Formats: sequence, C-alpha cells, structure tokens
Amino acid sequence: IMYDRLTESYWTQIGGRAIVGELTGVTLEPISINTVVWGTWKDLVPDAQVLSRNTGRPRSYGRDPYGAYYTERYLMFPVENNDKRLHPKDVVYGIEVEGVFKAYPEDDVLLAEVLVDKLGGASIEVRTDGNGAVTFTNLDNGYEIVKERDFWFAWAAFHPDTLLYQ
Repeated sequence: IMYDRLTESYWTQIGGRAIVGELTGVTLEPISINTVVWGTWKDLVPDAQVLSRNTGRPRSYGRDPYGAYYTERYLMFPVENNDKRLHPKDVVYGIEVEGVFKAYPEDDVLLAEVLVDKLGGASIEVRTDGNGAVTFTNLDNGYEIVKERDFWFAWAAFHPDTLLYQ
C-alpha cells in the first residue's frame, strides 16, 4: 500500500488504484521501470546520485529488514488467490493487453534475452539488454507495454485469471 499525504489516499502498489481517501477509485497512469543493481547503474550513468543514508531516523538502510523472506514460502499476510503454478516468491513480469493478463517468470525472461509470444490478439516481444532492463513491445503497433515486476503471489492475487508464460 502507498500513502498520499496530500489527499490522505491509500493506493494499491499493483494496479495503482486509490482504495481509501479523497481519490478513491482513481487509477494512476502506469509506467514501466527497471530494477538494476547499483553497480550496473553507476557504470551506465557515472554521475548518478543516490540519497544519503543519513535520514535522521534510527532505521538502518544498509540492512534489509526482510532477511530470508524473499526465498521462504511463507507470506506475511494472507492472499485470496493462492496460485501454486510457481513458488510464491518467484519474481514475474506481469503485463496486460486488451484486458488479458499474463505473467512471465523473470528467470525465463533473463535467460532467453528475446521472447516472442501472443497475448490479447497481439504479437509480443520481450527483450533484455544484458544490464537488467526488460522491455515488452507490442509488435503489431510498436508501442511499449507497461510491465510490473512482482512476486508471483502478489501478481496472481490481483489477477486471478492471469495466464503464465511457459
């Protein structure tokens, strides 16, 4: 959940829809992002800046508070749709084309470098650049498809009818 102090609205991280507060029902405009390791980013953008760890708060930002949570099967919170097709913590890229949702396991995407698929009547190309950036393109119109990088359990909970690339 994300919180907007200005409107006191709470937003879902998957889907970006306000569920409580002044903007309830509004959906944010989605954008694609890529998650890359700091060293790779620093090589690509040598003058990149990073926020200071000196935040004035007691929390240590140099240590991950979730520990082994990323690889363990247990979930901190229950989910309605417990889809067992993948390990709950497998990372997937989720997309939507013409109202049809599909998840692509990150391991498959990164190993292949280029995948071609069909979804919602469109031809899809999935391409990696070797630095961690992943792009989904609708080959029929040339537009980039916005992707989400999520744990499988989270994507499947929000999209219970999702297809799975295999």
